Amino acid sequence: MKNLVFLSFFVFTGIQFFLVDINLLALSSFFLNYVVIMIIMYYHFFLEKEYSPFISAYLIFNILFFIITPLAQISNIDPELQKHVNDLPYKWSKTIVANTYILLFNIVFFISYLIFKKKNYKVREYKISRKLPFNILLILVISFLILIFNIDYIQQKLLTPTWKLQYDSAKSIKIIISKVLFSLPLAGVALCVMYFNKNRKKAINLLIITGCLSFFLLLILVFKNPFMEKRSGLGPVYFSILFLFIPKLLNSNIKTTLILYFSLILVMPIMAVFTHINYSFSEVVSNPTLITKSIDKDVLLSDFNTINFDAYANFLATIEYVSENGYSLGEQLSSAIFFFVPRAVWDTKPISSGQFIGNYLIEEHGFWFNNISNPFISEGYLNFGIFGVILFAFIIAYFFSKGLQYLKSDDYLKKLLAFFAAIHMVYFLRGDFTNGFSQLVLVAFGIYVIPKVLIYFFKEVKL
Repeated sequence: MKNLVFLSFFVFTGIQFFLVDINLLALSSFFLNYVVIMIIMYYHFFLEKEYSPFISAYLIFNILFFIITPLAQISNIDPELQKHVNDLPYKWSKTIVANTYILLFNIVFFISYLIFKKKNYKVREYKISRKLPFNILLILVISFLILIFNIDYIQQKLLTPTWKLQYDSAKSIKIIISKVLFSLPLAGVALCVMYFNKNRKKAINLLIITGCLSFFLLLILVFKNPFMEKRSGLGPVYFSILFLFIPKLLNSNIKTTLILYFSLILVMPIMAVFTHINYSFSEVVSNPTLITKSIDKDVLLSDFNTINFDAYANFLATIEYVSENGYSLGEQLSSAIFFFVPRAVWDTKPISSGQFIGNYLIEEHGFWFNNISNPFISEGYLNFGIFGVILFAFIIAYFFSKGLQYLKSDDYLKKLLAFFAAIHMVYFLRGDFTNGFSQLVLVAFGIYVIPKVLIYFFKEVKL
């Protein structure tokens, strides 16, 4: 099985180098990155003893967004226009520069990951509290109150096309509701599964907690569906539920890598039909044919020559911007780290790096859109140059090693947070950093911080 899967990735990714028509030196730079990614994949499949969905996500991101996609896009560039999908002029020399930075990032990341993993191998012992059934009921009550107090907001989301909600004056508050409060039932599911997996269980508690679990799952369907949430938020949620209920489906590095790969090229494009539809939920229910009318053949086929796969081209745009204007020296990074500070308080707060580079493309190259992705490596380069590339490789490697500690914990809230973060990494690495980081932090509050605070606050309550 391992040999077959590895060989399949090796051949089906490698064969593209013989099919594309691009500059030989540029092609060679892609090939070097391909070799490094295959080395990491070999380690991940054959040598890594621990289950690490973080590396699975890292591999799939690099294969799709930094090898397959740019090769396909560059090979299909219009010979007359000579432009990338983001209207940036194509220059094969810039491609070599970008691939050199990506190669440096991958090498530093891999070496750092191996070092950090050795240092962070210890996992703290966790003892399941006797008050776990009470904690589950507590989370259930809070989740029910969240539903009651946000009925109007839910109705607004279901009755209004997504594109109209972008102009909501209370958008920031509703993002917090959606990402933080609406994630709480997922923590309830994790606690229920933790109770089912403990050794000693009372029959009456089993019955009650089964009922709680059913209600949590119903709430997740209400809070987290294609009409309420974007694809980037739905994937980690439902993958996490599969991980909790059917761990054998996602308990090996090979399985997770394969599932992530096929999800990104098949399932996620189908989800886009629902998350990007120009009609509300109520309109679709009354007229289901609106779904079929909204299906775009290119979306369903994961056409790599679209702005859905613009991460590499936007990294090239970042390199060009820096060559003309210099590094931001942390200014762009501040908008991500302090994402929670409203612009009403900080009126000079920088925009996200995706918008920033998008505006550059509009001003300099006549692009039409500024809500673009900007990969993690690009954020490092935009802020600190080559040093930023190395620094960000260290940071993500350390984050992965700490995430593995949480994943191996018997505390299911830690386990849930780690697995959610691992699946989120595909979106996080694609960028931009502000959106990826803020969403991860907000959801972390919903599935880990708030439940822990509630459990601590009510720990003295006697059953």
